[in-house]
Amino acid sequence: MKNHLITKKRRFALTGFTLVEMTIVMLVGMLIAAASLTLFNYQLTTYKIINTQNFLIHEAPQINNTLNRIVSRANFFRLYATTDDAANNENSTITNAKVLALQFNGITQDSNSFGVIAFNQNTNSLDYYHLQFISQLSTATPAWSISSQVNDAIFYVENGVLRTKVTGPNGAEIIHSTTTQR
Repeated sequence: MKNHLITKKRRFALTGFTLVEMTIVMLVGMLIAAASLTLFNYQLTTYKIINTQNFLIHEAPQINNTLNRIVSRANFFRLYATTDDAANNENSTITNAKVLALQFNGITQDSNSFGVIAFNQNTNSLDYYHLQFISQLSTATPAWSISSQVNDAIFYVENGVLRTKVTGPNGAEIIHSTTTQR
């Protein structure tokens, strides 16, 4: 009986994996891990590319259409460096402006209104204000945001054409050109 137990214990002790089998299993495991890591890195790279182009694919056409619809209906525009300058109607410029003030003529002189497109550096957004008087801009809140994914927006006049240079979150730039009704 004792021999039978010793033989049984020896048989279980002798069963197991050989060094060659363990080496093969470790190599297969390392190959699977390397392939998984390669696929993961490829997914991260693809995600970064798509995220970078997201501004150009989705936001840029919306900004372009919105600016075109608003500016083309205006009768007059003026550029300012700050919203305070626009509210006080001072220091208008034709280059490096952050604020575009638009005048929309109504049926009568008293029914004129103003639209202001301004880049807000605090929120990185391009905002639209609709005002009865331009002096209301200093206390006004935006009527709506044209885009909240803008890192910079500059308005300028080149060869008599109003241009807007909008920079996206990853450095992508779009330049929009338009004129008013006049």
